[in-house]
Amino acid sequence: MLKIGQRNTLVVTEIFPLAYALNTPEQSLEAPVMLKESDRVFELEDEIEVFVYTQADGELLASLEMPKILMDEFATLTVMGASAHGYFFDWGLGSDLYAPETQVHTDLDIGSSYVVRLTTDKLGKLIGTTKIERFLESNGSSLQAKQAVSLRIYSKTPLGFKAIVDNKYQGLLFKSDLIAPLKIGQQIDGFIKFIRDDGKIDLSLQLVNKQTRLSLEDSIIEDLKAHDGMSTITDKSTPDEIFSYFKVSKAAYKKAIGGLYKAKKIRIEKNCIYLNT
Repeated sequence: MLKIGQRNTLVVTEIFPLAYALNTPEQSLEAPVMLKESDRVFELEDEIEVFVYTQADGELLASLEMPKILMDEFATLTVMGASAHGYFFDWGLGSDLYAPETQVHTDLDIGSSYVVRLTTDKLGKLIGTTKIERFLESNGSSLQAKQAVSLRIYSKTPLGFKAIVDNKYQGLLFKSDLIAPLKIGQQIDGFIKFIRDDGKIDLSLQLVNKQTRLSLEDSIIEDLKAHDGMSTITDKSTPDEIFSYFKVSKAAYKKAIGGLYKAKKIRIEKNCIYLNT
């Protein structure tokens, strides 16, 4: 069975001066898939692995090159151009991937990159879409806190960043849990911080447990001792300031100084932290 938008192993059934006609090993296609651009030479009945895609007129074409995205996958692609009805993304083939205007969530900037999903329209033609949340599961109750996951950042919100979790779920990374600047389309490793009662996923870029918290507390105490018992890095400091100093998120830092405060090892004032002696 032919799989459009995916890898296929097809057989050369006819040879033309500038193209090859391909069919499935079972010869099940009424109209062949055409391989029009090839630096390789093939013979009749050769089996070759190709990527099958659709032209604007619906004709099926084959490519020996694999694109940056396959059917039902997510990828970070760059906008190469625009028309009155949509946008064109570089997906690694000779012709760009078309995303109709109805399939983008906002006006896109040429030269900028966005997270795209490869899908089909009502006629079965391959298209790209940046409206990806409808393909994501919002309930992550099957996941567990502290579980390691892969993330792809796809949207910025007032609370932080939305991410695709393990190519399947939708999760949220709060500003306070950032340890470095992020950008749309970036892939990064992370952790499940918390699964809410409704199944929504909170994310973290660092695994914070008792051992790491105690290690951070020790680092804070040592830093205070090295600076005459005083530090201007407080719970009001920015995530960037905290990360540049201690290489942790603001949330992790706040937990650490909270533990030190409860243990009466420090006192916290408006703009400074002091070591209790």
